[in-house]
Amino acid sequence: MKRRPALPTHPAHWPPAARIVLLLAAALACAASGLVLYAHERSALRQAAENLRHSLQSRLTDALAKTSGLPALRAQENLLGMRLLVAQEQLWTQDGHADAGLLQLKLARRAEECGLEMASFKPLPPAHAEISVGGEYASLLRFVELVTRPPLPVRIESMELALHATRDGGQALLMKAVLSAALRDADTQP
Repeated sequence: MKRRPALPTHPAHWPPAARIVLLLAAALACAASGLVLYAHERSALRQAAENLRHSLQSRLTDALAKTSGLPALRAQENLLGMRLLVAQEQLWTQDGHADAGLLQLKLARRAEECGLEMASFKPLPPAHAEISVGGEYASLLRFVELVTRPPLPVRIESMELALHATRDGGQALLMKAVLSAALRDADTQP
């Protein structure tokens, strides 16, 4: 009995058909592993996109729920604003005269909002006041705009601007003005 020679153990010594089969198997294994990695990466991207879509969809639902209540809230805000204006106007004018304390409070609050320093406040009869306010020109303009606007508008009777020295050695504008509360009854008289 003739023995068949044993196949060599190294693939370089294999017959050409066996080597081709080995190369094809290695190529298919590489291609399969590449496809698995590609599919896994695509699956992760698809999952992230799906999570983002769900998140955006839930945020949209929440936003739509909030906006559905906005008209009612705006109507309520307008009603409360009108009630506040009526109440403030009743406080502003008591017995046909403006309350000096409220006038001083409004002027001091507006000066603080504009970054100005209120140097003096002197109430004058009837419903007038003399004030001195110091600061930058743009801030003084903003102050005048705020105090002459409703609610509780103030009428500026006279105004004088001058430069003055500040405590830190610089210079600033000083506005001296005579103001009066714009009373509704006074507005309707000629």
